[in-house]
Amino acid sequence: MPDFGPLSEHLGYLLHRTEVKLIARVAAELSEVGVTPSRATAVIYVALHEGCDQMALGGALGINRASTMKAVNELVALGAVERRPGRDRRSHALYLTPHGAELRTAIEAITARADATNFSVLSDDEQVALRAMLQKLHDFEPRKRSATGKAHKSGRTP
Repeated sequence: MPDFGPLSEHLGYLLHRTEVKLIARVAAELSEVGVTPSRATAVIYVALHEGCDQMALGGALGINRASTMKAVNELVALGAVERRPGRDRRSHALYLTPHGAELRTAIEAITARADATNFSVLSDDEQVALRAMLQKLHDFEPRKRSATGKAHKSGRTP
């Protein structure tokens, strides 16, 4: 890894650099089936939550309404997802098409192979430990601090 001085010592920075490298590898493989990692994630979400609306998809992906609409439009154009009438006139329910189901299978195979390759340097026990540590970091919500730097029990600043 290139030397970035003090940044190289920060775990968050190392985690980011590693994530960029791993995502680039899987992106190259996913491009063979015509999707990006984020579009692949959307396909999997719709498959697991058939009938969800765009708002639920965007919330799950952590993206805004415009980005969600763009993602859904791309997946519809790809023939992977279809919109059906939703709970009300303003929403659409999202469903995988038969092509989307095939794409899901390909995405799952590609990501499984990528994981096997990317983490082959780690033993099974190390992979289990890494997964547990990453989940712990993901779930952690630091306590909020006030302008004086004091943490509040409620987690909120006054």
